[in-house]
Amino acid sequence: MSQSVSQSASATPPAASKSSGWLTAVMPVVTIAACTELGISVLGNSALPVYFTKGLHIPTHVMGYLLIWFYISESLFKSPLGVLADRIGRKPLIVGGAAVTIFTPILLISVHYDPVQVTSFAVLVAFGFLRALDGLGQAAMWPSLYAYVGDVVEENKRGAAMGAMNVVYMLGTAFAFLAGGFADDSFGPWLTKQETFGDALHRVGHSIHQGGRHLVSHLHHHARAAGSLAPAAPVVPPSHQPEYYYPSFYLASILFALAVIAALALKGRKPEAPAAGSAEGAGESITRSQFIDALKTVPQFLGIAFVTFLGIGCIVPIMKLFVLAQFHVTETEFGILVLGPALVIAAIALPAGQLADRWGKARSVRLGFTLCATGLVAICGLYFLHTGKFEFLAAATVLGIGFMIAFPAWLALLTVLGGEHQRGTIFAAVSTAQGLGALAGVALGTQTYDSIGHIAPFVAAAGFVTLGTILVLIFVRDTRLRLPV
Repeated sequence: MSQSVSQSASATPPAASKSSGWLTAVMPVVTIAACTELGISVLGNSALPVYFTKGLHIPTHVMGYLLIWFYISESLFKSPLGVLADRIGRKPLIVGGAAVTIFTPILLISVHYDPVQVTSFAVLVAFGFLRALDGLGQAAMWPSLYAYVGDVVEENKRGAAMGAMNVVYMLGTAFAFLAGGFADDSFGPWLTKQETFGDALHRVGHSIHQGGRHLVSHLHHHARAAGSLAPAAPVVPPSHQPEYYYPSFYLASILFALAVIAALALKGRKPEAPAAGSAEGAGESITRSQFIDALKTVPQFLGIAFVTFLGIGCIVPIMKLFVLAQFHVTETEFGILVLGPALVIAAIALPAGQLADRWGKARSVRLGFTLCATGLVAICGLYFLHTGKFEFLAAATVLGIGFMIAFPAWLALLTVLGGEHQRGTIFAAVSTAQGLGALAGVALGTQTYDSIGHIAPFVAAAGFVTLGTILVLIFVRDTRLRLPV
């Protein structure tokens, strides 16, 4: 393995980029990841669950069938597109993946749904198809983005580099709920003709001007009512008014367009052909059997990825719905509530990546998974103890901190399991396992949310992530992370 890594490194021209200048080398990728993650989080985590259930009155279990097409498509295409990235280079996949997602948000709100019309089923199929296109775009982008980091950053700095990627991932997740909710609450009344555009702009400007004081007073108000489940008298749009939720879709399209612009400016570099007779020689043109061989090098990672993301998938599509229903807050209030803990989590992402380089990648993975499981178990326990929203936020913060510690170390481990010509393949294989787990989790979480109870997806998530943590403690050790030379 060490021989493979040294050969790959020597074949890469920008040696300076792989040492002290690693942050400069990954900044273009970080910019693309920031726009993409914010856009996909605004669309998938913030806009669609609320738009489908509250705007179009689609039942939660039906919504689950629509959302899973994203994960089906992502899972099916990540592996072949990861192999393609190893052959033709990272940039074409990154640009193409970002471009695919520009128009799907607009198409999603352009397709009119009426449950009493004979066309209603066809419209649902169209929704699923558009989500599948989004999954295709993400399948093209993310393995190439992470593999690109492995291409330009040396192994002893990859934990920090992946930590930088996780900073923007967490910031995207954090700001998505606030950005999407703020866009809907600010411009939704204008689209539904409850006010003029000038009124909307005036109100938005006033909100920004008063943002600091409003945020402090808002948090102070909720701190005094932390244990109460009484409604906070939100301004709620009419019960069946899908146009109210359109602004967040427009925002997502703009973010994807910015990602395309940033990707076009990326310095493209096709992986160089390995030296004749090298251990990576077969990687120049990866066949199906070689792809299967690559998978056999990381079976424990595939299992851990599937089980863990099965748990995460249970709560991703219903998290916002759960908080809106449980604590009776508006979309903007929800965004403000999660913003503080998310920023704290994002602040430790880069140090967590550096910790993986210094303390050990396997140790960081094990600690992070343990914290994730602890946070989810605490969320379930707090629900049955009937505590307030801030206790939930504290438990969710533990979950997020664990994720920030584990994920950059997890990604850094994957970069050392194969040379440059297998790196995209291995990332795609593990990402496929994650996608399949998330797919099953989304289906399970949305089916149990109404039929069993709103807390049921969290209980399932706690169980699966705990199982993943046990597998990590058993199998993930530094001494076992070497391939045969």
